[in-house]
Amino acid sequence: MKSKILLVDDDDGFRASIIICLTLEDYSVIGASNGIEALEVMLDQEIDILITDILMPEMDGIELALKIKKEYPQLKTIGITGGGMLGDSENVSKMSKAFFSSYLKKPFESNELLEKIEALI
Repeated sequence: MKSKILLVDDDDGFRASIIICLTLEDYSVIGASNGIEALEVMLDQEIDILITDILMPEMDGIELALKIKKEYPQLKTIGITGGGMLGDSENVSKMSKAFFSSYLKKPFESNELLEKIEALI
């Protein structure tokens, strides 16, 4: 089994499809629907990579990333965004680099995500 990944996204369908994709590539994947659930998982599980949506209810990906950096500074993170309220691509890029090890903008191909993961391992 490859690395253990925690995937955080409030879109159930998107989260399920990414979990299937990563599981087929032999990753162990745990899903969470928001940052609060993700932090609960982190208390019980040793995670190698955190992949999180940025815009989510309850606790967004930025707040989650800040807490993760404080508690688990060695953990690699990938931020995922559809842009939207975050603005243009340049702003998204600057913001994402400040909070995450890497980032992807939706929509993306599964091979793009796999490349980002492999680069962080």
